[in-house]
Amino acid sequence: MVQIFLPRVLLAVALATVLAACGGMSRHDRPATVEERTGAPPSVQQDAGSDVQIAAYSPPALPAQPAYARPQPKRAVSSLMKRAQEQRNSGDLDGATASLERALRISPDDAVLWHELAVVRMSQRQHQLVEQMAAKSNALANRQDVSLRSANWRLIARARRAQGDVPGARDAQHRADSLH
Repeated sequence: MVQIFLPRVLLAVALATVLAACGGMSRHDRPATVEERTGAPPSVQQDAGSDVQIAAYSPPALPAQPAYARPQPKRAVSSLMKRAQEQRNSGDLDGATASLERALRISPDDAVLWHELAVVRMSQRQHQLVEQMAAKSNALANRQDVSLRSANWRLIARARRAQGDVPGARDAQHRADSLH
């Protein structure tokens, strides 16, 4: 029994000695320096009586919040929107209306389509429809799509002003301004 036990003890002692020699640092070893990747120097604190410096941790800057990117419309909807834009630019407001209404049958929850239809209706001086369609666009718009929601409120303000509702127009304009 002693013959089996003694070699195991010697092996354990030898292994512990080798591992102790491999790990740790001696008094003369210095820790590796860590390079900062930011341009601003970190605040450094030095212990009294020691030449060890401790840099304060500063978390990396968060990236700027990206602007909201609208999802791409379906190819048919995109084609109809382009056609409506061309028709509106050439003065064919009824044709632009028909193209946008057709696109809305394909994609009824597209807030941009509702906004574009409200713009065409504004050119047709159908102010009550403008209010309704711009409000529908706002209801469907993503909360982060501030530019679309603000443009809708400006359309509503113009429509209300054209109908003689000056306080309502002022309120809608205030809502548009508060989004930016």
